[in-house]
Amino acid sequence: MKKQLKWCLSLLFALFVVVAWQSNSASAVEQDGTLAPANPDRKIEWEGTPYVTDTNPVNAKSRTLSTKSYTDPVIVDISHHQGNIDWAKASKVIDLAIIRTQYGSVLEDRWHKSYEASAKKYNVPFGVYAYHLATDTADAKVEARDFYNRASKDANFYVIDVEEFTSESGESMRAIVNSFVAELRKYTDKKIGLYIANHLYDKLNLDTSKADFVWIPRYGSTKPAYPHALWQFTDQGKVDGIGTYVDLNRLNGVSLSYFTQSTSKPVSNPRYYTSNPKKIATKTVAYEYNSRTFKESAKVKRHPKNTLLDIVAVEKSASGTPRLKLKNGNYITANRTYVVKTRSDIDEYITKVPKKALLRVTQGLYKSTTFSTSTKLKNYSTNSVFTIKDIDYTDGGTPRLKTSTGYYVSANKAYTRSVVNNISDYYYVNPKTIQTKTNVGVYTSVSFANKTRTIAKGKKLQVTAVTWSAAGTPRLKIGTGQYISANKAYVVKK
Repeated sequence: MKKQLKWCLSLLFALFVVVAWQSNSASAVEQDGTLAPANPDRKIEWEGTPYVTDTNPVNAKSRTLSTKSYTDPVIVDISHHQGNIDWAKASKVIDLAIIRTQYGSVLEDRWHKSYEASAKKYNVPFGVYAYHLATDTADAKVEARDFYNRASKDANFYVIDVEEFTSESGESMRAIVNSFVAELRKYTDKKIGLYIANHLYDKLNLDTSKADFVWIPRYGSTKPAYPHALWQFTDQGKVDGIGTYVDLNRLNGVSLSYFTQSTSKPVSNPRYYTSNPKKIATKTVAYEYNSRTFKESAKVKRHPKNTLLDIVAVEKSASGTPRLKLKNGNYITANRTYVVKTRSDIDEYITKVPKKALLRVTQGLYKSTTFSTSTKLKNYSTNSVFTIKDIDYTDGGTPRLKTSTGYYVSANKAYTRSVVNNISDYYYVNPKTIQTKTNVGVYTSVSFANKTRTIAKGKKLQVTAVTWSAAGTPRLKIGTGQYISANKAYVVKK
């Protein structure tokens, strides 16, 4: 209900702005050097004082001293507030346009399709952005899908514009925006950026490592205090062909080509699998679809993290995004962020998260999935037991067991064994001699499928070995083809 109310209020506000803009269209005409604002409904005043910047050097010379000329690449961000742009004129000035697609999911920018079509017609490179209003992680996924579906597939990059604390679920803005980025990554391999105000940067605490670049508004001559690739330095830019003030941006540490390229990763390291990986493991929760479109209506199954799946082919969606085809004809993402090609001998590794793991040989404990001298913490001896909380994969598709302390041991079955959670209740190192504490059964296999006899309480027995069931339960071998329980409730070491 809160979401619906907020969306309704946002829509009413947007309609009010439309009427106001239309009724005051004459104010967009320059009068005494003043234009209509770049974004009249902005809720937050950005840090710093913007100054008028004219991208036409001839105009700038004829203005007052408060107007500065501009010789950098002209990078504008635009929305319906700029109205009907004369692209024949503007295209001669603009080097890069960033076009708003939506205001949350409820409001699609009414000019974005026209802007995108005109940018393509006049060969102006462009990216797209979405104003973020998601109230929780699930809502963020909806906004991400709407953003992708609405925006032109010819956009060079995507930006999530985070200007408000929108959480209504108790989830952090960091988690909500991460959910938005992760969902968007399912559909595109192009760069994804985050727009974050300089004075809100620390409070929002967004995970910028999940993005390809950061864009920061801070008006005036003082650069943002945080790492960024784009700096929005004024909302009082003047561009021939645009009848309002417009936001202008400067590059920082990157060239213009960084934004005019369409992909976020070099060809040598693509984000997607483009050839059949044969078998993959899910690195996070991933969904199976009955169509390559990956629309919500096509979703048919949820696969938990660490699910192994056989792949029969790689096929592309209508927009050219690779999808992995399963044996049943359905599809799963080919994005390397979510799936990893497993090594060919994956059957020789533990791939389901055990509660406990026992070392079969002396081996190292490592700080990361990369096992090297520099990441090794120390060696642990044979029969050491670890509590396991997860399985993570190397880039090469080798699974590692993640311990409760966050460190890693081998998942190779030759070196590590999955064992029952209550392993401490059992003898798993040969006790040599035991005495029965109660009547115990004797079985012909470690599965305890066939009982042959019962040994009375108080009987001493020689143990020749400790063997293991498929489920990781230790058994005591007392003779050829004879096995009894290793549970300390039934036997005691002598």
